[in-house]
Amino acid sequence: MHALRRNLIALILVFATVGGAVHVIAEWSRDQPTAVLPAGTVVLASPSPAITPITPRDSTTLQDDIGAVLVVSQSGTEISPMLRVLVTKGRVGGVLLFAPNFRTAAGLSAWTKRLRALASAACLKHPILVMVDEEGGQVNQVKASFAAPSQLAAGLTGAANVRALEHRVATGLRRLGVGLDLAPVADVRTNPKDLVIGDRSFGANPAAVAPLVAAAVRGLHDGGVGATLKHFPGLGGAAGDPHVAIPTDFESAAHWTNVQLPAFKAGIDAGADAVMTTAVYVPGLGAAHTPALFSAPVVSRLRTQLGFQGVIMTDSLSMGGIGARYSLPQATVLALAAGNDLVLLSNGDLNYERAAMAAVQAAVRSGRLDRTKLHESAIRVNRLRDKWGVPVPSCVQP
Repeated sequence: MHALRRNLIALILVFATVGGAVHVIAEWSRDQPTAVLPAGTVVLASPSPAITPITPRDSTTLQDDIGAVLVVSQSGTEISPMLRVLVTKGRVGGVLLFAPNFRTAAGLSAWTKRLRALASAACLKHPILVMVDEEGGQVNQVKASFAAPSQLAAGLTGAANVRALEHRVATGLRRLGVGLDLAPVADVRTNPKDLVIGDRSFGANPAAVAPLVAAAVRGLHDGGVGATLKHFPGLGGAAGDPHVAIPTDFESAAHWTNVQLPAFKAGIDAGADAVMTTAVYVPGLGAAHTPALFSAPVVSRLRTQLGFQGVIMTDSLSMGGIGARYSLPQATVLALAAGNDLVLLSNGDLNYERAAMAAVQAAVRSGRLDRTKLHESAIRVNRLRDKWGVPVPSCVQP
């Protein structure tokens, strides 16, 4: 309870300094649930709604672009009233689901059908992109026959079998309405003190890992699902777990180029649709005090050094390492300012997700975020939605 109170106070302070606008999580429209806050929590009232509704006939608006670059998650097994508001008024086009949301494969299918119906009712111009973390092994969200073994185990059977396994996974996910898999893991695990990658990696040898990552990307595409490389610039050389505290990778730029870069490059050359940046300090790449996903010099390497033209997305901004230093709204603005196109909020509590959206609105209007660059990011994301999102029935204009 004390941690929640601290988070709420930090959230209010952030809003009070962004362009003079105060947006807080207590300002809801009448169709939204009432937040249950700890006793004694001070909540300020906002002078105006955090999200300005737009009509279905509008051309691209600021709200369209903000909604495009945010991915939300929620707890529970049913679409909540708040998620409806974020999609219909906030124009959010990305939803990340986890095993507790659906429990069974049939439950996942029901979720994606409801989301497509919601997108149609909201007259979204692009499909909602439903995402899951389906890496294999310990990170399998869907309890189904197509679940794959860990990447380490799969890699031992060779690139051809990795591609076949991922083809099977993607076919199963596509049948259930999923458009983007947050996989494969491209980290080369070189640090035995690593606490988060383990057998999620294809191994410790860059020359062996790179072709396996490429095979995984191609297999996902074979089955009709988009592929996401993660966790750039790499967690395999760092000790620790960003879900708990931001770790540090002390490798030099030359070592990184020889060890971590090849697998990401191979995945990009194979056609990876997205690359996920993560929370790690990498002094050798100029990010000694800034988490890599908030570091423009690190994020820009994907464009300048690897030639990647797809969607750059963040790892979850709700990980413990990030949350200990940044509020979710602050982290969202920092991520976009660094050059990420798509932000995984992944908090599960949509009160905070809405607050993050309000912070982006305020940052654009104050000039802290470049409006043109935000629109360019939205274009990249919308192309991804059009490519892999499951099409929805046309809406009926009022």
